[in-house]
This record gives sequence, structure tokens and C-alpha cells, in this order.
Amino acid sequence: MPHSKAGVSVIGELFVDEIFSEFGTYPKLGEEVFARKFRREVGGGAAITACSLAKLGVQVRVFGTVGKTDGKWVVDRLASFGVDCSGIEFVPNEQTGLTVSASTREDRAFFTHYGANNHLPGLRQRLQGSKALTGSKHVHFACAPESELDSPLFAALARKPCTISIDVQSHVSWLTRPESVNILKQCDIFFPNEREGCWVASALESHDVLVRLRDKGIKGVGLKLGAKGAALLWKGKQYLADAYPVETVDTTGAGDCFDAGFIFALLRGNTPERCLRVANLCGALSTRALGGIEGSPTLDELTECEAELEEVK
Repeated sequence: MPHSKAGVSVIGELFVDEIFSEFGTYPKLGEEVFARKFRREVGGGAAITACSLAKLGVQVRVFGTVGKTDGKWVVDRLASFGVDCSGIEFVPNEQTGLTVSASTREDRAFFTHYGANNHLPGLRQRLQGSKALTGSKHVHFACAPESELDSPLFAALARKPCTISIDVQSHVSWLTRPESVNILKQCDIFFPNEREGCWVASALESHDVLVRLRDKGIKGVGLKLGAKGAALLWKGKQYLADAYPVETVDTTGAGDCFDAGFIFALLRGNTPERCLRVANLCGALSTRALGGIEGSPTLDELTECEAELEEVK
């Protein structure tokens, strides 16, 4: 499988992730527990999706904001994967976003300081009239754009020959706001997890989500269902994919790796079924290691896993 030459721009949140894993129980207030494993990694939807795409051979550039005094580590880490960091802005008198994650094999809890990500809306405004996104075949939003503030940016992208995806990163207030659907309708695909999909669709059960989102005018939905696999709405049709079995170490960033897998397959002109299967594989394989990036597959690993699935059939 040759490397994809398609250009992807990822716009969104950047964090330093401090991940604690393998401890007995979550502590109650006033208690202390000791994690057997710890990892410091670059995090946030933009970073994880970009690095996952780069590991698959895609040329990708990140647009985001980091602190001026502590952001160099984030940029250097992204660059080590081959990510173009020329779209990252350093914000004076601000710290890079930070997330402390308490992770188990089943789920995780977060303590987050948003930090320099508060300046992301200003960066998106500056992109509206710039040529920075010229040449991108796909633009992925790993953040929560605002209907009024970001409408000119989406209008500009609509005039370009590119596809658009979005993962709102569990911003509850955004996902439950009716006017946010206006942004989702301008994207080719929306990537929610099960709970996020229910919020936007105003649905109690996940099996109602795709139909309700279709009825709201949303064109494409890649619904991440965890251990139940994934579902896809694409051009009015629905597709399902079973979960891929893997020995899970940490689920941090699995959804962002799912996004990367789908974008990768979409750019290669694959069928909706294969796009969903590749996304599902990338999300599952990413859980093999602490952090959202270390376990995400290379192109060779992805090809090998797909071959194994074909043999099972």
C-alpha cells in the first residue's frame, strides 16, 4: 500500500497529557492511591489525530495554540512524528493546556486546565482570510467551533475542493446547544462517541442516533460505540462494524485515532464499509499502550491487521 500524498489540516486543542494507569481503585476525597504506570505524552484531539495520520503516511499540518514558555516540548514531540507544526502559535503569559488522566482498561477520568487553548477561537478567525489551508484535501476540526464566530471559515472551506470532519471533544454545552447543528451540517462527517451522539440527537438510545442526526440534516456520522464497535451514516445509508479484539491498556485518544483512520481511508477513495473498518481498527489498536499515540498503528501494522481480518472471513 503506497503512502498517501493527500494533505490534511487539523485545527484544534493541544495538551500535555499526564497519564496515570494501573491502580486498584479510584481514591475518595482525602485518600491517595499509587499508579503502577505513568506516561507523559502530547495530547488533545488535534495532536493525537495528526500524529496518527502521520504514522499512516499522511502529510498533515496542525493549527493550534500552546504556551510560549512550555509549548516547545509539544511542538518537538509532534515534529518527531513528521507533523508540520508551522500552524501552531505560541501564546505569551499562558501555559500550554494540561490534562491529568486516571486511566483504567475500561475508561478514564480527567482533570484538565484549558490554558492556551482559550486562544484557539482567535486563531480560527485569523485562518478565515488566510491562504494557510490552501492545498488541503481534508480539514479536520478537533474542537468546538462557534456558529457565528466560525461561519466565515466554514464558508471559505465550502468554496475549496476539500472535505471536512469534526470531533467536538466532549464539550457538553456545545453538543447540547441546538444551534450547533448548523456547524455539523456544514461538515462531511461528524465523529461522536455514543454519549455525544445521543446528546446532539436528543436520543435516549444509540440505535436512534443515526436516523435522528440524518433527519437534522447532518450528512455523515461516524458513531464510536466502544466495545460494541462502530456505526456509520454515509449518504443516507447505515453501516456497522464489530469491535476489533485487542488487549486494552489505555483508552486515551482511541476516538481521535478512529477519526484518523477514517480520514486516511476516505482520502484513499475507499468504500464507506472499508473507511469504517479502518477507523475501527485504528481506534482499537491505539489502546495497546499508554497515551493516544504510541499504540496507534503504522501503515504496515494496519495492513497486517486488515489481512488477518480477511483470513478470518
